[in-house]
Amino acid sequence: MNASTTATARNSRKRQSPEPGQPDKFNAIQKVCAILRVLAQRSPLRLTDIADTTSLNKATALRILNSLIEEGFVSRVTGAKTYELGQEARVMAVGARRSVDIAELAQPSLLRLSERSADTALLSVRSGVEALYLARSVGSHPLQPNYLQIGSRRPLGVGAGALALLVWLPDAEIEAVIEVIVPRLAKSPRITPKFLRERIAVARKVGHTVLLDAAFPGMGGVGVPVRDDAGEVVAALSIGAATDRIRRRESELADMLKKEAQVLARAMAQAPKNVRPAKVTS
Repeated sequence: MNASTTATARNSRKRQSPEPGQPDKFNAIQKVCAILRVLAQRSPLRLTDIADTTSLNKATALRILNSLIEEGFVSRVTGAKTYELGQEARVMAVGARRSVDIAELAQPSLLRLSERSADTALLSVRSGVEALYLARSVGSHPLQPNYLQIGSRRPLGVGAGALALLVWLPDAEIEAVIEVIVPRLAKSPRITPKFLRERIAVARKVGHTVLLDAAFPGMGGVGVPVRDDAGEVVAALSIGAATDRIRRRESELADMLKKEAQVLARAMAQAPKNVRPAKVTS
């Protein structure tokens, strides 16, 4: 077999990309799945490797990768021109292994937090570049952050829980998120890219997030990450209250949250497989 025949045989085993101007025989979903499948099998990978393996042209592969980065399913490797699966993909993997209803598992922790603090305790998870609030428990204090409703979404970083979901991402992914959410920060003028980077640096030192008068005037919050048994951040617990109540009790509230985050992490690890997937609850 000559070199030409060998090359032809090798190429025939790969999907052929459509020629320019020819109809594309692979739909958009198949292209996305092909890239995710390749990254799940071996990563990090360069754009060239991803394009070659999936038989997509570089422009198409790059466009899909950028969209997946925005949604958190892919991340760029810091200091290298390579790509790997992102936090959102890892969260889905955890869900596939356990299918745990985290909102249901978190209810005892939320009840204890709201009872002990008299403020609103919240559970949030990451959804792309947003934080999605899945569950809450309202305390007895007359002033509560009623703007935080179950099912509501906020850009990552806008709110103590949303910030806790952002802080422990890889630096390159954080920068990508900030770049995407900048236009949406106009509603919270105190929260700028510089402000977020400063709060991220502080949170990494103390192990919790705190925001005062940032997302909403007169209100503040403290947040902590919830990690799975692999150490990945899969959710955040937070307490929202009037600014003065947060300022006076930041350390106390942070300690309460960290303890309940550990309780929730153990509950997730011990939960039986094939429990209902997470859902928005009231």
